[in-house]
Amino acid sequence: MRRWAAAAISFLVLCPAGAAVAQAFARTVAAAEALGARTGVVVCESDGHVVYRSRATETFAPASNMKVLTAAAVLQGLGADFVFVTTFALRGGRLVVTASGDPNWEHETAHDPGAVFAAVANALRQRGVRTLAGLDLEAGDFTGPLRPATWPQDQLQTYYCAPTGPFVLDQGTFVLRLHGGSGNQASVELVSPRAGFAVRNNVDLVDGKKGIAYGAIDQGDAITVRGKFPRKGSPVTIRTAVGDPANWYRSALQRALADAGIRLDAPTTVADQVVYEHRTELRSALLRMLEDSSNFDAEQCLRVLGHQALHDGSLAGGMQALTTQLRALVGSVPVEALFADGSGLSKQNRLTPGLLVATMVRLQGSNAALLRACLPVAGKSGTLEGRFLGTDLVGRVRAKTGWIRGASSLSGCVERKDGSVRWFSILMNYDPKADGLNRDLKRLQEDIVRAVDRGESK
Repeated sequence: MRRWAAAAISFLVLCPAGAAVAQAFARTVAAAEALGARTGVVVCESDGHVVYRSRATETFAPASNMKVLTAAAVLQGLGADFVFVTTFALRGGRLVVTASGDPNWEHETAHDPGAVFAAVANALRQRGVRTLAGLDLEAGDFTGPLRPATWPQDQLQTYYCAPTGPFVLDQGTFVLRLHGGSGNQASVELVSPRAGFAVRNNVDLVDGKKGIAYGAIDQGDAITVRGKFPRKGSPVTIRTAVGDPANWYRSALQRALADAGIRLDAPTTVADQVVYEHRTELRSALLRMLEDSSNFDAEQCLRVLGHQALHDGSLAGGMQALTTQLRALVGSVPVEALFADGSGLSKQNRLTPGLLVATMVRLQGSNAALLRACLPVAGKSGTLEGRFLGTDLVGRVRAKTGWIRGASSLSGCVERKDGSVRWFSILMNYDPKADGLNRDLKRLQEDIVRAVDRGESK
């Protein structure tokens, strides 16, 4: 057995594919590079034997394939059975909320913020509490900036650039629903979080569809919505990043307390005690991170990893914990690798396809099972729902997609018909100014995966 890569992937050994399959890999990689996309590919068996490699130790911008590394590190550090626990306690007549960094408070789920806060209010009323001296949000070590500094600064209001933090609802966004009608303005409803903020509606109703555009902005204690909406248009839901997640959290909790008849104007006489604990599972966040490609969940889960492992829930602490867990998992990290964020939105990230494959292969037991279960499934779920259609790979490929300008990627596994599993990473980088190239690259990625599926296991 011949070792082929340094440091982090040295445990993988070369076990070449048959000539026909190797030629299929080579032809497809050559086709991608002929289009101007430098292409790195590693394919290996579950035991680490390498089937094919090309530019295996070169670094690439991974786009959202960075989330595979993040998910693996989070699982390695927290474990598949990890539970987020947010504690609500009475202390000196005040309600104190201790942050857990829980990313799972999302409307229309079992952890709908309104329902959770109503449960807190109910727990208080059961103890005879009708007044509180105040409300304290204890952030602990969840400190520092809410977003990576390397994220695109002109897109921070978009849902995919939502902020993280100690107290976050609805993945750092607010949700609005717009309706048509017969008046001059569209109907605008704040769906979630129900923070009681005023909605300044400047959305005009127009006949036809020409010039239709609308958007919203969080202005602290109010939301301004502007644009044009079709009078006969179907209702639409939009999500926008909040400005200050903790402000929304506090306001939504205060509203729920007020709705339950609990005033914030005098201390309670009830003894200090924990009144409610809300628990959610890591699995939900990992599923959104990988299946929906949620940037928020990637960054937030890293903050929780930093909090648990290093008592540092900042973004920097999360990145430090990422590196520490990867070293524990694969031995060491290539010195050329660069980690700018946990989501892959930053263009500064640099990974090798060898590191990605080694990370996926090295994860063991329930951690490995959960990673595999949360990856999108070809033709069925998440960002792979529309891919591999019309092929026998539907349902048998589990992989993370990735795209930012200049980078296209696909990493995961093929569940082969003989029961074996092959892992792969395909990273492609090209001139960001090139338009329309990603569609061709996605087709070539699928050709590579078809080759991964072919050939005899060792």
